[in-house]
Amino acid sequence: MLWAARNGVLASWFGDPTGRTRARWVAQREAAGAPADKVIRRDDPDRFSFLVIGDTGEGDDPQYAVVPGFLKTGQDTRFAILASDVIYPVGSADDYGTKFFRPYRDYRAPIYAIPGNHDWYEDLGGFMRVFCDDAPPLPPAPRPRPLSRAWIRSLLWHRPRPDDGQRLDKARQLRSTPGQQAVQPGPYWAIDAGPVRIIGIDTGLLGRLDAEQGAWLRETSQGHRPKILITGSPLYVDGRHEPCAIEGGGTVDDIVRDPAHHYVAAIGGDIHNYQRYPVRLDDGRTLQYVVAGGGGAFMHATHTIPRVDVAGVTERDFRCYPLRGDSLAFYSRLYGRRMRLPRFFTLTEAEATAVIAERLGITPARTPDASTRV
Repeated sequence: MLWAARNGVLASWFGDPTGRTRARWVAQREAAGAPADKVIRRDDPDRFSFLVIGDTGEGDDPQYAVVPGFLKTGQDTRFAILASDVIYPVGSADDYGTKFFRPYRDYRAPIYAIPGNHDWYEDLGGFMRVFCDDAPPLPPAPRPRPLSRAWIRSLLWHRPRPDDGQRLDKARQLRSTPGQQAVQPGPYWAIDAGPVRIIGIDTGLLGRLDAEQGAWLRETSQGHRPKILITGSPLYVDGRHEPCAIEGGGTVDDIVRDPAHHYVAAIGGDIHNYQRYPVRLDDGRTLQYVVAGGGGAFMHATHTIPRVDVAGVTERDFRCYPLRGDSLAFYSRLYGRRMRLPRFFTLTEAEATAVIAERLGITPARTPDASTRV
């Protein structure tokens, strides 16, 4: 699996080709008739609900375990958005049957998506076929100059199998009703739904934007309509600010914070848990920065998040799920089993919560009994 998912490492070592590949996908979609402004205009009422689900597609027990809650919570929603890493490990088209169409076959509304780094490990081919009107494969890129960094990268680059996607037509039958269909103009887009504009951006392999997409984001963010950003790379995560650089200068968070753009929230996947940072800006607005990565992939730990003090957000305002103490208790049991020393490693939830409270000097959300020993 690590070898199949090697493209992220190669991009960081030998240069990231994501921006050029994305531009070719976008140009192909525009040539096929997709709107140049990449805006999906829906007929939604002024009051409605939609779902955002990050990091879904492993196709195993964790993904299927959350499906019943997803269906119950989402039964009256107008649509859903998958925020990052739709398919693990490398976004193969043939994986969409068990990791997208089958688990969400009973969700009766459309599903839109933005890609995560795992969807890019096969140059986004599977994602574009499923979400972008069965976009045909890209023609081969020009050959890089011999012995250049790009040439070395091309020799090692993971590419899809020639026969990948042969099972896709059969898988599509699981979500084939007219009400379930949605066509996107590309890997990044905006949705005008009721009173709000939802903007989805594609942060590629390394969590940044190319210049072309950055210019589009600035233009699409204009206007008085309230906006929500959906991104594959959260802007606040694990107590850190990750503003997401744009090629040529500036950051995504600069655009989100600009009062002229009227953003109310920025929601990102990639990290497999839930975190929320209500950041109060100088102009009096409060922007909700959310990590929404609990959509079905294995859960990332929260007990490793340090004491939060970032952009004026402290432990009083910060929220996460699972709670840090529950996360530590779970991992203590996990390592107890793996090391065959359960009595040495395992902590109860109360013990783990007491450890977190002492280590970080915080008041836990669920206070352990006073007799709990650290």
